Formats: sequence, structure tokens, C-alpha cells
Amino acid sequence: MNVQSSFDYFLKIVIVGDSGVGKTNFLSRFIYNKFNILNQPTLGTDFQSKIIFLPKTRQNVKLQFWDTAGQERYRAINKIYFQKVQGIILVYDITDLKTYEGLDNWIKLINDNSDDVPIVLIGNKLDDANENRIVRYEEGKSYADKYGFLFFETSALSGKNVSKAVYSLCEKIISQINKTMNFGLNLSLSLNSNLLDDKKTNKKERKESCC
Repeated sequence: MNVQSSFDYFLKIVIVGDSGVGKTNFLSRFIYNKFNILNQPTLGTDFQSKIIFLPKTRQNVKLQFWDTAGQERYRAINKIYFQKVQGIILVYDITDLKTYEGLDNWIKLINDNSDDVPIVLIGNKLDDANENRIVRYEEGKSYADKYGFLFFETSALSGKNVSKAVYSLCEKIISQINKTMNFGLNLSLSLNSNLLDDKKTNKKERKESCC
């Protein structure tokens, strides 16, 4: 199978968080293995795509990333981009307490505009942790555990944990999709089985009641 031309799943993933947390460079590192120190804040929404191979499931997955603006004035626009989303990357800056405290607002926006989808919480700028860390790892992990999110601290600058975070999110999305499909299949089989039982019962009753 050619990973560049075919895929088993198509996943829409939205990346959100306050302005300046490094969302665009996070995606740039994952998709192109590049970091642009001069990146300007995203205006509106940017779209990026990449096909990856998941070793655990041995499947090719096409990812469509929606990189949203973090500025307050764009949040109303962002609402429409949560439609039909399969996963969310929620980012804060471990050197900026305000971006961590703003997570509650993003979670409310997510809950108001999307179904129950897998989320990975990212504490970005790990490369700057030794000198400027404000939000401790344990705080981010505890916050993620509270909501049942995946959690990683990453560095878009060095690339540390960036791919690991995205791959883990994709694996969780696909696992959830498969569970939903299996539930639907089992429900369908159960309903069909009940219908067959009803038909057999009705047929038997008709035979016993006749003559």
C-alpha cells in the first residue's frame, strides 16, 4: 500500500488554545519537521494535511488539521470548525500561566460545539522549561486526568513528543470509531436475531392455532 496515495481513515483534527502557545509551530514540526521562529499569529483558520502510518493498527490515516486563531475575537468564528471533528489538540504554554488558566474557557467552547471526541492536552515549549517553567508537569497531568484527556508536554522547537502526542490521539480516535462500529454491528445482529425469533414464534403459533 502506498502511504502517499491511499488511506484507511480520514480524520479531522482541530488544534486550539490561546494565541502564542505554539499551535502553528506544533503542526509545522509534525507535518514538515520545521520550526519557524518568526511565525505570526494565525488569522482565522489554516488547513494542513498529512498521511501517516500507525504501526499499532498497521493502517494509513489521512489527517486534516484545522489550525485556529487563539485571539478572543475569533472564537465565535472557531465554533463552526468543531463540526464533524474526530479529535482535538488543546494547547497551553508551560511558561505562561494565563494560557493554562484559560483552558476552562476552551473546554466550555469544545463542549458546547462538539460531541464526545478524544482530546489530547499539550503543554508546549518544553525546551524552555528549565529557565522559565511556570506550570508544573503534575498540574497539567492532573488537569488532563480530571477530564479524561491524553497528556503530553512537547517542544515544537526540538520536536520532542510532538509525533508521539499526535499518534496517540489518532490511536484513541480509531479505537473509539471501532468501538462505535462494533456496537452498531452487535445491535444490528441482536435486532435481526430478535426479528427471526419473533417470526419463528409467530409461525409456530399459527401452526398450533390452525385446524
